[in-house]
Amino acid sequence: MKMKLKRYALCKVPRYICLFYLAIITGRARGAPNDNCTSATGVENFPFVDNVDTTQATFDSLALSCNVDGHKTDGNSVWYRWNPASDLDVLITTEGSTRNDLNASNAPLDTAIGVYTGDCSNLVEVACVDIGLSDQLYFTATAQETYYIKIGEYLGGVGGGNFQFGIIEPPPPEQFVRESVRDGISQPMINIATIQSRKLRKKTTSIQFPSAESRFSSQMRSLVPEPPSTRTVTPLMMQDEGFGITGKRKPVGKQKKDMSKVDVLQIFDGVENSDNAQQLGSVYAPPDPSGDVGMEHYVQMSYLVSEIFDKNGNSVLGPFPNSLFWTGLGGACENTDRGVPIVLFDEETKRWLVGVFAYPADVTVDGPFSICIAISETSDPTGRYFQHEFHFTGIGFPDYPKFGFATGTITLMANAFKLGYVGTLLGAIDKKEAMTDGKTSIIVYNLGIGEFGFVSGDNDGPVFENVPPTFVTLNRFAVGTFGSSIGMWEIHPDFDAPVKSKILKVASIDVDPYNPDLCNAVRERCIDQPEWAPRLEAVTDRLMARAQIRNFGATKTIVVSHTIDATGNSPECVNAGFGTKKAGVRWYEFRNKNDSGWKLMNQETFSPDGDHRWMSSIAMTAKGEICLGYSISSMNRYPSIGVAATTNKGKKRPALGEAVVYDGNIDQHVQTSANRWGAYSAMAIDPVDDSCWYTQEYAKPNIPFGERFGWGTKIVQFDPSKKDSKKKSSKKDSKTKSSKKDSKGAR
Repeated sequence: MKMKLKRYALCKVPRYICLFYLAIITGRARGAPNDNCTSATGVENFPFVDNVDTTQATFDSLALSCNVDGHKTDGNSVWYRWNPASDLDVLITTEGSTRNDLNASNAPLDTAIGVYTGDCSNLVEVACVDIGLSDQLYFTATAQETYYIKIGEYLGGVGGGNFQFGIIEPPPPEQFVRESVRDGISQPMINIATIQSRKLRKKTTSIQFPSAESRFSSQMRSLVPEPPSTRTVTPLMMQDEGFGITGKRKPVGKQKKDMSKVDVLQIFDGVENSDNAQQLGSVYAPPDPSGDVGMEHYVQMSYLVSEIFDKNGNSVLGPFPNSLFWTGLGGACENTDRGVPIVLFDEETKRWLVGVFAYPADVTVDGPFSICIAISETSDPTGRYFQHEFHFTGIGFPDYPKFGFATGTITLMANAFKLGYVGTLLGAIDKKEAMTDGKTSIIVYNLGIGEFGFVSGDNDGPVFENVPPTFVTLNRFAVGTFGSSIGMWEIHPDFDAPVKSKILKVASIDVDPYNPDLCNAVRERCIDQPEWAPRLEAVTDRLMARAQIRNFGATKTIVVSHTIDATGNSPECVNAGFGTKKAGVRWYEFRNKNDSGWKLMNQETFSPDGDHRWMSSIAMTAKGEICLGYSISSMNRYPSIGVAATTNKGKKRPALGEAVVYDGNIDQHVQTSANRWGAYSAMAIDPVDDSCWYTQEYAKPNIPFGERFGWGTKIVQFDPSKKDSKKKSSKKDSKTKSSKKDSKGAR
């Protein structure tokens, strides 16, 4: 009886722990047949599939570098050994793996895959994936190489299950063709937004919780690999106590010398979180600022609101909700504001493009989901817009949409979600049709969950022919966490006969190896701030928007950037904080001469001191100069904004020179509301004078909301080549938010 009571008490713990201890007590502890590298199951044929019960498989201390949530290892793992007879592009998959615990029998099992070379005493990881539940790893295998493949369960999992394992031929990307479901043309924005402004002045703005659909937004939106539920959509009323700023600021280190090789022409304030409160009744984070410059205007969009400026930084229209671009269209595009906006200026047609995702209040995991685009009728962004809504129901929720312009097309990239991540979407919209109020179509390909980290190519000219829809990616799932190549894909659309359309991977280009792993934290929450404020997320798993294309005729260029570990192999990192490596910006310049194929021309890891630099955006001027913008922070530097530039002199470009255009050490504010700093910023090139325009966020207390939910944005114009031009404003911003609002009220 006594022994029975002990067993009953023991089995009150989770089943897998119970089974483990019972096995030890009864002397029956054992692993699966292929529990260890030395007993790996041999893969004799291709394709190969297997099923194994891993409930009894043991813990493996060999780390998988791509495991999420900072565990960096896995449990209940099994091993396979493979010697391919020839070079092969393969898909390694755990699709169909299920749990067998009592609480969720046959539910999907959360797996991870690692591929190694060498031998069991000295394994070298060459590929790794852990992006959700069942995983898929696209991998190029070399003939006669010996590969050891480890399939494990996420360490925070349930203790094994039934693993379905396969090495198979990759399926072709799945094609979807969708016609727009709503189309129209708006009234002039100057009329719509002015009416909206008058309505707001007649009522008192209240701060409230987001509606049910906004809470659903936080569940749906995601940055892989963390589940979608962690995307921050933060209502003000979730503050624990009080408003405003309290406490005395701590002194910081010596001020940085300006290393500027750029001429800063003007800096002015863009939208801020208090604009969300005024327009929509709540404050939100992060801002995700996007902006572009046209013939006479600069248009900025943030998470939920937009504003239009003239080129002297004066507010012409706004702030106003993003949904006003779709006024009169109906549906989710007009009636909801969801976030992740993009604005672009097409230098070929002199038109503006704005785009967002949308879904209604009664949405489920099956939809309906929409992509909304609006294209201006002329070069005036305050005029009328052609409006279109595309349904993505059945394809997946199109998170993180990025757009671009190519020959005859508008490009779209998005990350698709259903119950989890289901793949990268690459698409092409008929540009000619989109610039009318009639139906238009989109051709979309789902590359599957083995691909991630893309940005859309966006052509700034001056030649606009012969630029197919182009997309650039890190290739990380093909080469493991320590990346060493960049991939490029193209769509060749046929809108008259979509079945004849093609999608091709046109290049995989070797670059200097890079490591996106900055610290042992969820989603690389590794960016230090002073005052021991929460670390900010670095977003190192993807290229940063946008992949800017320049077509000079005989030669095309692409420039693109992302965040990496800039400390290299050194364990030391001066001023970058405790327990974290230093984030730096890696940028690339690729060239394609006479359509002979894309090749690497230049690359640099920009990290001139001990501070973190991240959340970058890059573009090339028509003269061939490089302009780069980014955030800066460390334990000794309050979040700041930097820009850098290099001239076009010879094959090897000079190193970038930097200007800190917003020095956070002056105002000394930190972000305390969330770890999310944002997902992107925006660098644009002026089509008139070839200057560079950059927008980025900064930490700002928004009265009366305080620092906890405060952010603002800056817009900076600079020139990398002119040294003596007269500046339009100082770094202390002669154009303040209050002066902007005064000028609006006087109109």
